[in-house]
Amino acid sequence: MLAPRRVGFFIVFLAVLVYANTLANGFAFDDISIVQSNPYITDWRRIPWLLTKGYWSHQTGGGGNYRPLSLATFTLEYALWGLWAAGYHLTNALLHAINVALLFYLLRRHRAALGVAGVAALAFAVHPVHTEAVANIVGRSELLGMTCGGLMWWAWLQSRRSRRGLSWRVAAAAAYLAAALAKENMVVLPAALWLAEALRARRRCFIRGDSAARWRSLRRLTTPFWVFAAALVPYFGLRALASEGLAQTSGVGVIPLAGYSLGQRAVVMLDTGLVWYRLIFVGHPLRPWYDQINVPLTLDWNWLKTFGLLLNGGLFVAFGLSWRRAPLVAFAVGFWFITLSIVSNVPIPLGALIGERWLYVPSAGYAVAFGYGAWLAWQGAPRLAAWSGGQARAVVVRLCLGVSLFAVAGSYAYRTAQRNLDWRDNYTLFSRFIETDPQHPLGYANVGDALARSQPRQARAFYEKAIQVEPRSKSAHIMLATLDLDAGAFTAARERLARMLLREPPGLPLPSNEWGLIHALHANALAALGEAELARAEVATALRYGPDAPQVLLTAGEGLVALGERAAAIDVYRRLTGLLSKAGGPRARLGILLLEAGDPVAAERELVVAAQLLPDSPLVKEWLEKARRQASAPP
Repeated sequence: MLAPRRVGFFIVFLAVLVYANTLANGFAFDDISIVQSNPYITDWRRIPWLLTKGYWSHQTGGGGNYRPLSLATFTLEYALWGLWAAGYHLTNALLHAINVALLFYLLRRHRAALGVAGVAALAFAVHPVHTEAVANIVGRSELLGMTCGGLMWWAWLQSRRSRRGLSWRVAAAAAYLAAALAKENMVVLPAALWLAEALRARRRCFIRGDSAARWRSLRRLTTPFWVFAAALVPYFGLRALASEGLAQTSGVGVIPLAGYSLGQRAVVMLDTGLVWYRLIFVGHPLRPWYDQINVPLTLDWNWLKTFGLLLNGGLFVAFGLSWRRAPLVAFAVGFWFITLSIVSNVPIPLGALIGERWLYVPSAGYAVAFGYGAWLAWQGAPRLAAWSGGQARAVVVRLCLGVSLFAVAGSYAYRTAQRNLDWRDNYTLFSRFIETDPQHPLGYANVGDALARSQPRQARAFYEKAIQVEPRSKSAHIMLATLDLDAGAFTAARERLARMLLREPPGLPLPSNEWGLIHALHANALAALGEAELARAEVATALRYGPDAPQVLLTAGEGLVALGERAAAIDVYRRLTGLLSKAGGPRARLGILLLEAGDPVAAERELVVAAQLLPDSPLVKEWLEKARRQASAPP
């Protein structure tokens, strides 16, 4: 007989092992914006201030995403290890392992058989659809949200058998608030917990006694859940304080189903939502982005919509048939729909049609169903053998089941470990994306970004390919203008940027960093062509659009230097170094400007820090020596 604790430890060990190769990965995709170049996470003393900011507030106003707890963990890690990516990846792997342990433990607390809990935890531990949530650092929101949600569940179960039941329920509400502050879609977790409690008490609440008695039982079960409603008061109050509404806006990206009615979104997602089932059942192919370019989006009825309707309807039928005799199956189905609902694009249109990381929590429902199915087949082997007339066949059947389970788990683990390598950096990730989605501009634009500094000619080819696929690709146009400026093609850059500015939407939310960068680049092109007044106006607009955006400040500072406004440039670079205290390049630039402005003492101070941050830079060493000579020279 296997000891439950040993089974649990073994599965948790596998969860860590399968993601061990992520420690060699760097920053990829949204990691770059949220962690690597986010000025809001560089000072741990500002963690309380993060409660007043949205997840994307450093780039755009009112994006609809509010995750201060996730940002707080990044802030603490930035204080611990700066931009050492392995530290962030280690935290993600450990959080995933904790979630695996919580799933195993909570299933056992709900009296699930060891086989059910073990197989469910194993499937959850190694499923390849989780790679985006674990291998991509910003998947932290899903991981942390589920950890806090698991603690909520645990505290609620503790309240059943404790004399201090109210205290445990308050603790559960606090954990729930933390889960919601980690990721918005965790707001539905109490509904899943209520379902579990209702299924546990199903005879008392729905089967036995008269209707009055059943109603009283259901009311007694439901009343304690008021603590979760109370937790929503500070949550929505904090969201309002951060000026983050319930709807997602297009400040972060295009909203594919914006303008569609609730009914239209439901119809569209009947076939579009089949991607969810492909990802959870097959886990291949995996992509970093799903939108209307690589996912079908239509209101016209077709056979796929019919299939989607039948599939979802079949799951509801399975719920109805199983809740009495197989409550674990009913819970798995209910958990799937409850946790997937808020990211399904039906109640609220989101910035993408599908997100692999959004499946992290709902996949626990699939894992439970998978575990129950495997256990049921294992238990049914003797009956099958007896029916077929031979006890020895039970051993054969169970051996086949064991081999099949090992093959599935091994396949999952192998594909997970392989997919982890794709998240190594932007070049690797989006090179793979080009292979699976050659008609999507995002892959070409991001590969171009990865090559822009080291191989500008190759980067230009990728940007041009992105524009060929999608002529309105804003990021590709921005980077082509940047390459033009670096190459001295100022007229071409000005013309490209002027065409882009003709498409600038009115009433932009502030900040709007992307448009701020466009204005800053336009200012640089104008300054190089001698159009000083227009360039100054564009710098002012850029600083208004992106007051805390490092790239905007860096580009605007270059424009001010080109205009000969050294004092204004120094102010901009001071702001930039205040935001990115561990960035050596801006600090070196500030030191050089201070030295040129005749302040060698202040220049030396900045260049000393720059030399510590960039110890291998001969240019910084050269300017530091100049500053020291001038600072020590007699007046």
